[in-house]
Amino acid sequence: MNQPPSPNLEQLLQRGDIWRGTKAFVHDNNGEDTGHPALNNSLVHNGWPRASLIEINLQEMGHGEWLLLAPALRNSIQGLQILINPPALPFAQGLLQAGLDLDRLLIINAPAKNDFLAAFVEIARAKACSHLLAWQPQQVLNYSEIRKCVLASNDGSGIYWLLRNSHTTSQSSPAHLRLRARIHAEYLEVIITKQKGGDQSLLNNPLELLLPREWMGYQPHASLGTDSEIHPHINPTKPATKSGKNTNNISRLRGR
Repeated sequence: MNQPPSPNLEQLLQRGDIWRGTKAFVHDNNGEDTGHPALNNSLVHNGWPRASLIEINLQEMGHGEWLLLAPALRNSIQGLQILINPPALPFAQGLLQAGLDLDRLLIINAPAKNDFLAAFVEIARAKACSHLLAWQPQQVLNYSEIRKCVLASNDGSGIYWLLRNSHTTSQSSPAHLRLRARIHAEYLEVIITKQKGGDQSLLNNPLELLLPREWMGYQPHASLGTDSEIHPHINPTKPATKSGKNTNNISRLRGR
């Protein structure tokens, strides 16, 4: 008995239970405006994805991230904007010049990896936090530890950035979106190296984001020292007061 001919590839692709990927790149406009039109156009959600971990790899910590992230921070109108482990005390005058609200900025110092992870997870799940900028501690985070940050970000509703050194770019990461940023004299170079649900042809294509004029004369940090006196601290392991508030460990830029 003759066997019926095997269906070819095109016939299989016509089946209703098979989905075929295309090069179509559809924006859903559910993201938060990055303030950089060229970057928005390259992102699935037409902006920073909410409730997702965004990893940014930097050639040098403290160089470029404020230029990239300041527009989104400036346009936000509610919620706390929390910094974990900034490489130095942020330069208040420069942030004011960029339009940021210092009264909404809080700084946490959690140099130990366990403290960093505990702080990240708790803050990402807190409804009061609209934006989280977390600079990786000195001990490099592994895949499973970054995964904890991913899950905490998924539980939240804000924008969560994990800032890491560029030497970690070759390492696998579970982050939803991954970028590499490098500052030049007149522009910021941004390269998307990973994006879930995005057009893969857009990966690894450099984007040149022009620097705003008002930022040309300012550096993001007053200094890059490590003197503990210039770093406001929150110690995640220190017990809270009877009122439940650990106010002695919370610092704002306003009034310093």
